[in-house]
Amino acid sequence: MQQNLGQFPYREGIWGIGGTARYAAISGHTSPNFYVDSTHPNAHASNDGTDPEAPFALVQSAVNSPFLVARSTIFVSGATTESVTVPTTVADYVNLVAVGHGLGGSQPVLWTPAAGDGLTIDAYGWNVFGFRFQPSATGAGVKLTRVSGAGAEGTVIANCFFDGLWGTGLYGIELEGAPANVSILNCRFAEFDTGQPTITVTDTSTASPYQTHILDCTFQECVEYISSVAGGWNASVIMRNVFAEATGDLGATTTYINLGTGSLGYNVVTQNILGGDYSNTGGYTAETNGNDNWVGNYAADVAEAEVGDNGLTIAQPAA
Repeated sequence: MQQNLGQFPYREGIWGIGGTARYAAISGHTSPNFYVDSTHPNAHASNDGTDPEAPFALVQSAVNSPFLVARSTIFVSGATTESVTVPTTVADYVNLVAVGHGLGGSQPVLWTPAAGDGLTIDAYGWNVFGFRFQPSATGAGVKLTRVSGAGAEGTVIANCFFDGLWGTGLYGIELEGAPANVSILNCRFAEFDTGQPTITVTDTSTASPYQTHILDCTFQECVEYISSVAGGWNASVIMRNVFAEATGDLGATTTYINLGTGSLGYNVVTQNILGGDYSNTGGYTAETNGNDNWVGNYAADVAEAEVGDNGLTIAQPAA
């Protein structure tokens, strides 16, 4: 039994998920939990969303709740077909969690917007965990923006599956305005077609992607993986990922990693498994300032001068 500390609204824990009782944080806030389940018979926008037996039907309702504060958690179960926007005016440091999450086809929370972006974040420090995104033909699964102020800086996206559904999704993750300190961890990307990269930068008018960390992810069966159509990446780390050569069901992979153009760089690309031809023409391009570190990846393309006889890269890719 959790202690009711007098915060409103209050619910006991259920299904192994903690209730809304919270000890006061350093900032003085309390952190209620919220529940979203579009399939629940009691789901309704008029609920306060803090009872799993009377949840919201829409994620946007939880985002818009006046009780949402830093360190709140929004638990989502059931299929989601919304286009959700998290503006700068809502609380920072909120957790958005798929209930019963798991990688691959076992993920019970399938996020499939009819059009546009599935989830747009312009607030600081949100954590997105455990969803399977199938982006629409006109949007990204997750779009991180820097429209004003710090924007979506500090976002963590973990244990998600970005499924291009055989080439119909536009982007997996889009960085617009390139918020800094974004972490993309242990995610899977599959089935994105030509002009539909899994992770891309579409606008650097306010910043470039600074200290973005892409770690422990798997990229398979896509024509384009990591790219930039706006500018160069800056002091970012791409590490311990698998970049697999596509089998040709959609088309051959043309872009594995392209860190763009500019006067930035100082990116670190290391300890990755790199498929295909380790060269610019093969789809690997360092940031054009020339100061990236691409040493220590494994590439089967030992014919390249930038790859040692043992398969380890010893220099950034060249023409």
